[in-house]
Amino acid sequence: MILIYLLKVSVCLLVFFAAYKFLLGKLTFFKLNRLYLLSGLLICFLIPVLTIEQKREVAVHHPVLNSEIVYSTDHSVERELNQGGSTIFNFNWLDIGAYAYVFVAFVLLLKCVITIVHIRQRLKKYTIIESDSIIFVSANSKIKNCSFFNKIVVDASLSEHAKALIIKHESIHVNQIHIFDKLVVNLASCILWLNPVIYLWKREIDNNHEFLADEATTKTTDKGSYATLLLKLAMPAGNLVINTFSRLPLKNRIFMLYKKPDSAVRKMSYLITIPIISFCCLAFVNKKEVVIRKFIAEHNKVDYRPKAVEESVVVSPKHATDADKKPVATDTISSKKQTLLGSIFPVRNLSLEDAPKHKIVTSEINHLATGRELVLVVDAGHGGRDGASKSASGIAEKDLNLRAAQILKEEATKRNIKVILTRERDKMIPLRERLPDEGATAFISIHHNSTPKPNMHVPFEGLEVIVSKQNPNIKDAEKFGFNVLKSLRQFDGLSVRDSLKDASLLLLRESKVPAIVIELGNISSEKSLAYFSDEKNLRQICNLVLDGFTAFTKS
Repeated sequence: MILIYLLKVSVCLLVFFAAYKFLLGKLTFFKLNRLYLLSGLLICFLIPVLTIEQKREVAVHHPVLNSEIVYSTDHSVERELNQGGSTIFNFNWLDIGAYAYVFVAFVLLLKCVITIVHIRQRLKKYTIIESDSIIFVSANSKIKNCSFFNKIVVDASLSEHAKALIIKHESIHVNQIHIFDKLVVNLASCILWLNPVIYLWKREIDNNHEFLADEATTKTTDKGSYATLLLKLAMPAGNLVINTFSRLPLKNRIFMLYKKPDSAVRKMSYLITIPIISFCCLAFVNKKEVVIRKFIAEHNKVDYRPKAVEESVVVSPKHATDADKKPVATDTISSKKQTLLGSIFPVRNLSLEDAPKHKIVTSEINHLATGRELVLVVDAGHGGRDGASKSASGIAEKDLNLRAAQILKEEATKRNIKVILTRERDKMIPLRERLPDEGATAFISIHHNSTPKPNMHVPFEGLEVIVSKQNPNIKDAEKFGFNVLKSLRQFDGLSVRDSLKDASLLLLRESKVPAIVIELGNISSEKSLAYFSDEKNLRQICNLVLDGFTAFTKS
């Protein structure tokens, strides 16, 4: 992410610099040039940060699973570790490159700070006289005839006329706070150290400072004597954060010193900034499409609830869900309620047998007809050294998996369903050690999808259920997965894949009990991450999964 951002900044900087070099750099409007160079630099860093949201409303006819078990044609599935259980370390070279880049930037920034401290120490060593704003140093000092923050450093051995010109020139740098520009551009050069344009930009800012000081100084001084003094005191470019009175090369300064001021009409050239900013915004402002799903009720559809309910449902207040707390009619459901339910979950011609039941599972159904206890084994995918993927904000999939598994167990406990977790902490467990015993009723492995590359389009950001056709007991796994998937279809927060997926994963292939993998959204999607990061939504999903498990045990 950071490398892409810096690349966008670099391209913006190149466009702004090209316009300055070919159109504005030779003009004598030095104050406007300073404004362009400073604001242009800040705009280049700002544009790639901006995000424009584009809202698009989509009409969705909520699909419903039919009674036939079908599979998705999408073959992208969760990647697993090797069967031996040792971690496969996949180096992300983009991340390594980003860390290396940031490290170099930090070193350069540290060097800049050390330079400032060094200049202060050197000035103390060679100081002869120091007042509030002027420091006179000996001729041996390498730091002289310059301004440093709010101090003017002058060679004490020069003539009084030369001293006066230097002080006048450097006072312009101090009064116009040129040090601010230098600090900003030096910080930018530390960040964009790999981009050669930033060093050209820094040189133009230095030149602009000298043009401004020369222009103000020569208003009351003879240009010939001033130019002679510049040539006499010329020295190589100095440190990063000082303005030197005369530094090589002097060609541009002498040229600008004698150039005739440009006419006011030439100021129209600065309008070039408008198309430049527009182009950079169109090219590099982030565009985020927000899809608003509008669920539309289909006419002539049969409500999935029975028209007459002869039984009463008793729900414990402690464990009741919002849906359970509503009274269940013992007569025909009102047309108003049919309209509301139809707008959320339209269904086509479902029989009573297919109707999902939101009941709190009580102790009398804790055993199958054989008397075997219901045991659901829940696996939080990955763990320990195997962190799997991460979201853009750095949240590891392994942590999200464990959180979801723990919440699923909490909700199952409320229903008196026994749940065994394969891991209850951040621990690396080999795949074969996660496989449940034959005494378990069913097995769920919880994961979260992700895209392999940053900024890659997320193909599907919702919930998925995966089974393996290579399992000898695939029919039972299909029934289990189908019931869970049918139950999950009632969740409106995220899209749910309307068919099972087939994947050759070890936990699914070799499980002795009906086994499924549930992908709880895609952590590369901000929308998906926000939905299942909300505990309320996650608990609703977990209860729907448990509804599917309960329906499976009754089938």
